[in-house]
Amino acid sequence: MLRITLAFFLALASAQAHAACGRQTDFLVRSDTQLAPVRPADCSTVTQSPPEFSWPPQSGENTYTVTLTLPGGKSETRKTSANWILWDQPLPPGAYTWRVTSSGASEQKGEPRAFVIAPDAVAFTMPTPAALYARAVATPRPRTWSTDSTRPLGAARAERAGGYSKLLREVDDKMPAPVQPEPMSGSINSNYDDTTAEQKRTLNSALAWATTRQKRYGADATRRLLAQAAWNTEGTLSYKTNDMGSRNVAWTLALGYDWLHDYLDDGQKKVIREAIRVRVKPMYEDMARLSGYPYDSHGNVTLTLVAAIGALMAGEFPEAERWVKETIPQAVAWTSPWGWRDGGFANGTSQMFWDTGSNLPAWNVLRNVTGVDLGNKEWVRNHARFLAYFAPPGAPSGVFGDGHELALTEVSSRVAKALARFAPTPIGRWYAASLQGEDDSRLELLLAPRKDSGPAPLPPGTPDSAYFPSVGWVAMHSKLADPMRTSVYFKSSPYGSYNHSHSDQNGFVIHHMGQRLLASSGSYDGYQTPHWKEWYKQTRAANAITFDGGQGQGFNDRKFSGEITRFATFSTHDYAVGRAEAAYGGALTKALRAVVYMRPNLVVIYDSLASATPRTWEWNFHTPGRMVSKGERMVHVRNGKAQACIERVAGPDTTFRGDDRYTAEPQGRSEIRELHGVFSTTQKSTSADFVTLVRIGSDCSDVDGKDTQRAKKEGDTWRVDVASRSLRLSGDEVVLR
Repeated sequence: MLRITLAFFLALASAQAHAACGRQTDFLVRSDTQLAPVRPADCSTVTQSPPEFSWPPQSGENTYTVTLTLPGGKSETRKTSANWILWDQPLPPGAYTWRVTSSGASEQKGEPRAFVIAPDAVAFTMPTPAALYARAVATPRPRTWSTDSTRPLGAARAERAGGYSKLLREVDDKMPAPVQPEPMSGSINSNYDDTTAEQKRTLNSALAWATTRQKRYGADATRRLLAQAAWNTEGTLSYKTNDMGSRNVAWTLALGYDWLHDYLDDGQKKVIREAIRVRVKPMYEDMARLSGYPYDSHGNVTLTLVAAIGALMAGEFPEAERWVKETIPQAVAWTSPWGWRDGGFANGTSQMFWDTGSNLPAWNVLRNVTGVDLGNKEWVRNHARFLAYFAPPGAPSGVFGDGHELALTEVSSRVAKALARFAPTPIGRWYAASLQGEDDSRLELLLAPRKDSGPAPLPPGTPDSAYFPSVGWVAMHSKLADPMRTSVYFKSSPYGSYNHSHSDQNGFVIHHMGQRLLASSGSYDGYQTPHWKEWYKQTRAANAITFDGGQGQGFNDRKFSGEITRFATFSTHDYAVGRAEAAYGGALTKALRAVVYMRPNLVVIYDSLASATPRTWEWNFHTPGRMVSKGERMVHVRNGKAQACIERVAGPDTTFRGDDRYTAEPQGRSEIRELHGVFSTTQKSTSADFVTLVRIGSDCSDVDGKDTQRAKKEGDTWRVDVASRSLRLSGDEVVLR
């Protein structure tokens, strides 16, 4: 019944939409890809009621009128001076249209856009700003944690007793030592690390006081809070110079103030309050720009923390009222700009864990203090599913973006478990239960809501592969639940190469038997280092196409984007097709790649390329293991027990080159060298098709006569016969018989 109803709604939405989905040409369609997106997207289906509405702002001061037409034909309007709005009441399932008009500095009228609210949509509405503030002021201290059945302090003494005891031992061990001196290094990263270390020591002592009421813990936490309150707000720890370090201090002071409120005397409270007020002021003032330009990795987390600090400090000084009334709604509107309804996160798997880990304690504060339950938001509810597919149990590392080479075993397990307790879903609970290695004394876990910790099997029918349209990422696994699985990842993202994303549209990664087999290369030695700019973020560092001596995709901009045009999953195989012409900034007129994964151990990669200028075409691949050429068309790669044979089965003549060099060496790298391979065409041409076979588990000795593969072009279609099956590739059409 659900499928029939949803199909009806989708058909109705399509009928109401513009001539075709996303074909509007109104003032909301802008060339600046860093501007706020239009949400809900035209013809989309949402499972949150109501969805957020956002659009690119116009220059100058404007009033925007949002007109929403409900399924029965009735229309409602709301006005705002911001370029987003949180609808103030739930909306029933059905098909809607909405439009925006602006008045003031810009007089514009938008075209209608359609969306559907699914029958199973979860209600998520916001209290008014006045109600938010009134509830925050009325919430007794400590405000951070709940007092209902989910109260985490009870869990700390029961099922979390091991981590809690570890925390107390750590506090006892470090109590005799002097407090952390004010960080004054010439290194921003070093100063940030120092604030993080002292943050942990301070909050551990404060929690020890809150749970035991032992004065020695209160005294230790207080001396640490007062020391940080005296740290400079200009210079090395100013928000302008070290935004994350300054943010750490402000967040620590606010949490410590809440947990130690009945221990601190009036004079101590005054000192800490003033330090919070002064340190948060530039953070709050910086947040206004995020409404128009939300794609800011540090800024988005800072926005959430300012909202939570406002909730903790409501009633303590006048500025906190503005933080609550203005920043909390904004933080809800932009919970994560790096992905939308499906829970995706385009800014890289490592950044995904770091950001979610930073946000979770603040999300708990917002739920407990203001009643804003982000666990009901569509993106938050679906986020654990994204984690499960792109950093599954047993994965040796992440896959795309800055830090892709890092395993992050402790962080991923800690974040997965905390997220499963905050926003439990069947796949999220399975994922969390399948990971281990977390530090169970960390606050994200000790202060997570107390939830059912019973059996958490993988939900029956969970597919082994998934596509996340909001970010253009695809994961294809031999068996999702098997830690020794084969995993094939593919990316062609609308987020392009911006921020922590790389110039790797139409790039792929293969993991096998718990090893990185074919992976993006380089090391995350810092943001905007020479290695980051000249190698790590470049197309030549990925398993992707370059031309004319390593030239690749555009650098650090959303406009250099890709698009997944086809995806399908079956019991025997999966495939995904990407187009990446925009990523090459006009240099190529065609950049198509189809990746077909034939379970359990075959991957066929089809590239179709074209340019107005004759090019030398280059097919790049990398491994952290060994690489041995078996001629000009075949290479064996091995990393530990994992191995594969890469064979060029069709396409122009190529030569093979392999080396371990970088265009710029990473700072402080280990002795382990990655190997880089490239098949380069021997003649320049304006077009080229490549058909490449990756036989996972093969050492290439079984190719001749044992597993014959043939590739033949029949008109515009490539026919590839492999493993007793026939694959046909034509444009973005993929057929396997």
